[in-house]
Amino acid sequence: MVSVQHSLLQLNLVGTLLASFAGENYPMARPNRAFQRAVRDGRVRVENWSLWTLVARLMAGALGLSHIPVGSLRDSSMARDLYGTSYEEIEDPFGIQGKTGVVAPLRPDVVLMQAVAADAAGNVIMAAPYGESMWGSLASKTGVIACVERIISTEEVRAHNVMVRVPAHKVVAVCEVPFGSHPYGMYNPGIPNVESYVPDGPFMAEVLAASNSDESFDDWISEWILGCRSHEEYLERLGTPRLTALRRGADPDAWLADFELAEVDDDPSWNENELMVVVTARLIKERVASAGFDAVLAGVGLANLSAWHAVRQLKAEGNDVELMAEIGMFGYDPRPGEPFIFANRNLHTSKWLTDVSVVLGALVGGPGTRSLGVIGAAQIDSDFNTNSTYAEDGSFLVGSGGANDIMSRADEVLVTINLDRSRLVNALPYVTCPGDRVRTVVTSGAVFERRDGALVLSRFLPGAGEDVESAVEWIRERCMWDFTVAHDVKREADPTVEELSALRLFDPERTFLRGQKIGPNSN
Repeated sequence: MVSVQHSLLQLNLVGTLLASFAGENYPMARPNRAFQRAVRDGRVRVENWSLWTLVARLMAGALGLSHIPVGSLRDSSMARDLYGTSYEEIEDPFGIQGKTGVVAPLRPDVVLMQAVAADAAGNVIMAAPYGESMWGSLASKTGVIACVERIISTEEVRAHNVMVRVPAHKVVAVCEVPFGSHPYGMYNPGIPNVESYVPDGPFMAEVLAASNSDESFDDWISEWILGCRSHEEYLERLGTPRLTALRRGADPDAWLADFELAEVDDDPSWNENELMVVVTARLIKERVASAGFDAVLAGVGLANLSAWHAVRQLKAEGNDVELMAEIGMFGYDPRPGEPFIFANRNLHTSKWLTDVSVVLGALVGGPGTRSLGVIGAAQIDSDFNTNSTYAEDGSFLVGSGGANDIMSRADEVLVTINLDRSRLVNALPYVTCPGDRVRTVVTSGAVFERRDGALVLSRFLPGAGEDVESAVEWIRERCMWDFTVAHDVKREADPTVEELSALRLFDPERTFLRGQKIGPNSN
């Protein structure tokens, strides 16, 4: 649940929400105040899942199975809360894995969908990447209400039959709703006379600001939802210039204009976020080079920028490691100027646009791909378990998304997080992800590793201190963990101008990289 979808809670139309992520995700993951109020006041009950396990439940429903095995959830608070209802752990009947987690089928009554096109009968062509793909539609009891950018002829459907994801017999209604994904974007996989469009960032910022109080959110809903008598009126209020700009932004070469106008930022000073991303990227490069990973999957934010920066350098050096994104992107080449992980400009560069079941279920979770996961978190404990679901005071954060699937199933995981006593804690209020597969934790002042079961400080960053003794003292003041200092502990080298300049091209507006300068020559 994201952006304008929170209006459903504000209008008291939702009693229970099954979700893997509930908050804001454009351009960064963060809580939504309206959702937090609804949870706090008991107006909605949240059932927390990981992204892949929720899709797996829909898959089980579509396949008519009593359950489906999953490798995620185990050793998390989600598993504890769901155990005995729709999640169980059973002995593997074939003796391959010992105990295995299984999830119950999920069959929604009705599925609401925005897609690229369909014929009048209801054969639906979805927008790539496919996310949950067709599983929810095929699992639905009553059927699908398909809103599409354009209704096309059955002859056109036959001409693009490899793109059809939902068959007509599962669809109860087809509605032509251009710009139906607004304020999010839509990527057209190749249907004639349908134009792609990019997310409307300013509109989503207005929605987020309005959701900060009941009064302002009620006013926004009255204007933009209850006050619009039709979809045509909604588009009219948005205005032709705005809609035209969103379409132009989806052109495969639109990013070039931003890139040509951008100035190279070669300021040699840096802030703690820039420092942390540079160091994380260096460690990603080291691990890919030494462990031979096939692919890197990163979460939203600083972890994402780190992976982009590292993989770009690895490819320039001849390494063929690929980037993945959880909703179904594989082998993409991130373009400068837009740090949002699912940015439209990156879809054009993907070698493969697929879905959650492939990326998280098979590529991350399966044996055929060696994967490195890189994620951030709100909190992490000394066993490297992470939390992104509930704060200490019980307020809802954002949930797992694909993080639990990555940390449960990737061959190795690196976590990046700011060094702060409220974030590096001894005990978590909620375990979103187990830390068994985490090898390295990169913070804004230190790098920690697990060596022979012990928590070890292996590196300290510029700014923590110039010698080991002063750095360790500085780090202990900012961390609740009891750690040992590695015999080979070293100071990480300062970021170079080349590293900083290349990194800043991905985030020229400092969406993630903003911060007070702390490096040399900073004022």
